[in-house]
Amino acid sequence: MTQLIHPLRRHSRVLFILMPILGLALMFWPARTLRSDNFVFYLPDASHVLPLQTIGSASYLPLLQVLNTVGRVQGLTVAKDSLKVWFNDSQIELRQDNKRVRFNKEKINLSEPVRVQSGQFMVPLNFLETVLPRLIHESVVYRLGSRRIFIGDVKPGTFSFRLDQVPNGSRLTLEFSDKIKIRTASSNGKWVLYLGNKPVQPLEQKFNFQDPYLSNIQFDDQDGVPKLILTPTVDGLNFYPKIDDTGKIVTAELLKAQAAVAQQPAPPPPPQAPGAGTPSAVAPAPPETAASAGGLGLPMVVLDAGHGGDDSGARGGNGLLEKDLMAQLVARVRSTLLASGKYRVVLTRVGDVNLTLDQRAATANAARAKVFVTFHAGNLGVHTSRIVVYTLEAPSWPPSAGDAQVSGLFIPWGTVQLSQLRRSQQLARILQKEFTAISGATVSPPATAPLRELRSVNAAAVAVEIGSLAAEVDSTALTNSNFQAGIANAIVRALDEYEGGPS
Repeated sequence: MTQLIHPLRRHSRVLFILMPILGLALMFWPARTLRSDNFVFYLPDASHVLPLQTIGSASYLPLLQVLNTVGRVQGLTVAKDSLKVWFNDSQIELRQDNKRVRFNKEKINLSEPVRVQSGQFMVPLNFLETVLPRLIHESVVYRLGSRRIFIGDVKPGTFSFRLDQVPNGSRLTLEFSDKIKIRTASSNGKWVLYLGNKPVQPLEQKFNFQDPYLSNIQFDDQDGVPKLILTPTVDGLNFYPKIDDTGKIVTAELLKAQAAVAQQPAPPPPPQAPGAGTPSAVAPAPPETAASAGGLGLPMVVLDAGHGGDDSGARGGNGLLEKDLMAQLVARVRSTLLASGKYRVVLTRVGDVNLTLDQRAATANAARAKVFVTFHAGNLGVHTSRIVVYTLEAPSWPPSAGDAQVSGLFIPWGTVQLSQLRRSQQLARILQKEFTAISGATVSPPATAPLRELRSVNAAAVAVEIGSLAAEVDSTALTNSNFQAGIANAIVRALDEYEGGPS
């Protein structure tokens, strides 16, 4: 039996009167705080916390609560396995266990099927970027995989930070894109740094350190209040946070208690701006996803083996997977670089794991890489031993950002590479020249592309693609040890020449 609720039908007037009450009840349904099973909606006038539910391997939100958070449902029709909703000037129709949503007369596919749990129609998070903007006619900023969304003219802030050693402790310097107001609290041996009521979009939820005083920093806004939770590595530390006159730079010192007593009554050392001398470092990826080797003081090279885990990349006709080929090639390049004794090397991917592009860039920036090289393979035509070097295609961003300087400024995460393009292009030209010396290889001139994996890297950054890796091409030549050794040796020669160029 179908229940009909629509404002234009007289016989459903009672249910229609009750509907706003139902909507308010759903909107203000209590959500558990400080937990990863909440989702935060940031609107111009307030923030709202909704319960997030995992069904299978996907995350879901209750549809009616979402709609009543961003507006008001005007009517709905509920059937056993379907739901029609009138919202603003639009109508949407959903069916249980079906990925297809009917929006007015248009059909939109979601990433996961609609589910019904405890009588509620649940939509996957993909709904927020595919359907919601059309319903509310406002801008929606949502990064897939995150647990927050920004509606209308809400502009979230971001931050970068660096960690420095000081006598008897460490100094954490955070630089925010907007002014903030901080307050601190202590809970269960951790320090909580509240960032005020302005929304914040972190690069990652958690940053791990290999530091004797600070173990990790975790961003949390699951109760609608942005905050950083700092976990010390050892007990008995004193915590001295301080904000500068601009309201954007916070310096926090973690000092051994006895050292703090010895320094009294002198105040803690003054804060240092993250841009002084070196670029602001982005926090490192968890240690299990990055491996490093090489002597201290040598230039740092970060190597990124594309794809991994459930993202296998391209597939050759003989079953060769891009993720496996890139891991093999990166291992060869790493060993050759270390054998030269001239470079330190960090790998973004260790083992068969699927890292986000932000995690890979964060590893490079945390290591303060001089050079970042990401490796890929694809269908490059009939030539099987072909090499192309790519740099970022600059026109994909506003030209005004192209001359931004890193020192002393906060640069948005998605535009960091713009300040390094000249170095990246110089490196690409040198690599192309050295690759031409590889016997049997076809080397194309350096090219540009809007590569997302390069956008956030604060170093000379290039993508090296080899091919062809395609079903119709014999790709066994790409696994040839002489071919891979030629690539590794060419990279060492190119870096030697690049080292002699502009720093």
